[in-house]
Amino acid sequence: MPNEPDDERTEDLRATTDAIRADAERLAEIEEEKAGLEVTDPDLDTLSAKAVDLADDIGRKTRAEQGLSEELA
Repeated sequence: MPNEPDDERTEDLRATTDAIRADAERLAEIEEEKAGLEVTDPDLDTLSAKAVDLADDIGRKTRAEQGLSEELA
């Protein structure tokens, strides 16, 4: 089937988009949780580290998404 690689890339693109959306929602939840904490709360550092890691993941996934989009264009 000649369209099979494009079908796989399209599915990968959709999965990546869904993963980015889920990560962005989780990042927003973390930021909301952080906003409710006092600056002296030790959980603030932990949540901030999680937010940084998640933002880095979002960046990597977004670059992968861009590459997939370019392949399909």
